[in-house]
Amino acid sequence: MVLINIVLTMFWQRDMIHSEIDRFKAVMALSAEHIMQDSADIETIAHRLVSTAGVKNVFIQARESNPVLFPEETRYQPRLTDLAKQVISTGRARVAGENPGRRFLSISSRNLFIAIPLAPASADTGVIAVMVSVNPLIRNLISNQKAVFLYILINVLILTLVGLVHMAKVVIRPIERLAQLSETYTEEEGLNFMAITEDNEFRRLSMSLNQMIQRIEADKDKLKTTVRSLKRANRQLRDTQQEMVRTEKLAAVGRLAAGLAHEIGNPVGIIQGYLDLVRQPDEPDTDKNDYLDRAEKELDRIGGLIRKLLDFSRPGQQAPDNISVHHLLTESINMLQIQLKKEMVGISTRLRAGKDVVFADPDQLNQVFLNCLLNAMDAVAVTSNKEKQIIIGTELADSEKALKPGRWLWIRIRDNGAGISPADLPKIFDPFFTTREPGKGTGLGLFVSHTIIESFGGQMRIGSTGKTGTEVIIELPLVDD
Repeated sequence: MVLINIVLTMFWQRDMIHSEIDRFKAVMALSAEHIMQDSADIETIAHRLVSTAGVKNVFIQARESNPVLFPEETRYQPRLTDLAKQVISTGRARVAGENPGRRFLSISSRNLFIAIPLAPASADTGVIAVMVSVNPLIRNLISNQKAVFLYILINVLILTLVGLVHMAKVVIRPIERLAQLSETYTEEEGLNFMAITEDNEFRRLSMSLNQMIQRIEADKDKLKTTVRSLKRANRQLRDTQQEMVRTEKLAAVGRLAAGLAHEIGNPVGIIQGYLDLVRQPDEPDTDKNDYLDRAEKELDRIGGLIRKLLDFSRPGQQAPDNISVHHLLTESINMLQIQLKKEMVGISTRLRAGKDVVFADPDQLNQVFLNCLLNAMDAVAVTSNKEKQIIIGTELADSEKALKPGRWLWIRIRDNGAGISPADLPKIFDPFFTTREPGKGTGLGLFVSHTIIESFGGQMRIGSTGKTGTEVIIELPLVDD
């Protein structure tokens, strides 16, 4: 409607200007008739045209008479004479604006130049040209344009108001109802978007939302079922993992017990000898007391060995805490002293780390160290080297050397026994994988150790040349001071 009003206004303005031009042409034609009837009255006719409202300058040129310009001095004389020449040459009336570069209907043309021949059928009879002012017409047009624009503005406001009301009814209110339904949603009551009764896009949207809610509820039930299944699987996995840890610990206990059997037999034989001496009636009381003290020391020695074995074999009850790795390594070495002497394996320590406190379960970490040391003893047992050697070392590592950022403690357990073949190295941490003969290993030692170290936030690696020597590297994060 706004565009239609603007277009109609433009046509209306054009028609008004053309009507004004036609009025001036009619007046000029009437004056031309008088000039043709009485050529001597040209000046009078020129005065009469100037006195007509709107006419400012007149130029008349009749055949066999001098041109008449009134008023005589005007800056528009060149335009008038030029337009008169065009009419004489073409024989047709001409209309032009004040600015030659613009169309004469432009609102900027305050003056119009109109020229017509004195006789319509013949241009050589003469020409009459006038310069008229259209300021009154322009003022009238501007005044009328204000009214038209006001009318357009009122139309725009009314249409906008009607559009807003319609939009509120069709769009905003359904959206508000959908928002209210969404806010009142509860998992127990569910959500129903079918409150919209109109058959439009929002009804289809509400139906789609209902279908989506139903799919979400179905997926939620599936997700809950999956989560429960995962929880059961995680519990079973934890139970299985703990069972593997206990199984490997019992295997280590069996190997320790086999080594302690011979060591316990020696003090038992010594104690029996001392008891026989005590039974001798001729032995002095002072000697009998000395024999009893020695027998008691041997019993304490046996009790200490058995107590260490029992402490290691029982299920771990300790919670993770800040522990000293150097102290724990020393205890692990002491537990294996009997086997080391029996197998004639030399062990040396290079505990060079300035800080050795980590956050871990001491019982599980002790199990890792024992597993690694027992594996090293098995490796050097089959070596042909005259000297069987195990080296235990510690050092500090920063983020550049370690696998993860932070400060780390590296524990290296190296032996000079038979190495691991390159084909077996990628499978070394797999459960139930072992290179020993059937019945001599569970295949869980390194798997359990690797799992324990990762539970403490660390890493465990195996390095081997495949021929001689194997190195176990354990990385544990240090406790901040």
